[in-house]
Amino acid sequence: MIVCPPGFYLSQRSGEWLLQPPDALKLQPLRYREKHQPLRTLRAIVSEIITELGEHQPELTPLQAGLPETFTTAEGELAAQSSLLIRRGSQLGYVHVAAVFGDDSVDIIDTAVFAPSALENTALLVKQLAYTLRLGLGYRKRRYLYTPPLGWPKIAQGLVTRFYPPDFPSQRAMLVVHPAVPRTVSPQSLCTSLIERYRQKGLLFESDGGAAPIVSDHGLHGLAFCLSARNLLQDLLVFADAHYLYTLVLESTTEARRHELSKILPAVAQSVRPLPAPHGLGLAKSALDASSSSIYL
Repeated sequence: MIVCPPGFYLSQRSGEWLLQPPDALKLQPLRYREKHQPLRTLRAIVSEIITELGEHQPELTPLQAGLPETFTTAEGELAAQSSLLIRRGSQLGYVHVAAVFGDDSVDIIDTAVFAPSALENTALLVKQLAYTLRLGLGYRKRRYLYTPPLGWPKIAQGLVTRFYPPDFPSQRAMLVVHPAVPRTVSPQSLCTSLIERYRQKGLLFESDGGAAPIVSDHGLHGLAFCLSARNLLQDLLVFADAHYLYTLVLESTTEARRHELSKILPAVAQSVRPLPAPHGLGLAKSALDASSSSIYL
């Protein structure tokens, strides 16, 4: 839920919340859409706003969308902000928009502004409202940010995302990005449980290539290793920080072009960004000491 600033009046209309600013500010109302589905990117949200302007406010002409700025809310959720340059007659203005991303929905704040003296302050206000917005989702399994393999189609199912080579199924391979999970075990224990899970599915691995340490470009430390069956290869990677474990799996057959596939998992892994610390979860010294010893296994 949004935190209404002092002096603003909060009302609801057609399933949307409007934040009416004080008359002295001479601003247009800010619109807040709570738990808007489906979950989608800020780029898609800005495109929807452009379409909406053309249908309902034809006097406003969209000109150019700015680059998104990502940030983390006070609650530890992922958020992004952008500005859409618009024109009304001979007057230029902006639609400032911010989005806070949940697990299956997104909360959106947007408003148009034309007063030159209010352009920057309104952008800061929209970001502050997003920063203090509360989703109340708690410490849980979560998606995280990474750069997907270029040109690989994806299929998202729940919090799990699967990527396939452009020439699938002739090249039989699949990259599986699992959600980060609250850290209750060490990376080595998680690796052991993953191996056991595959064995329970009837995959009898002939050899274990051994674990190798790996570090992402954003400071995450973890373990990478490969398991092989008679015609199946499983490249597993587990990152860890003080709060979460991050697991990525590349499954392929021995007939696949291994020299090409071997570059995919490390490239994606290098881009993995750690999630912010869960809201209100303190870090005792003992927890810090325990994490520092296990993530470098």
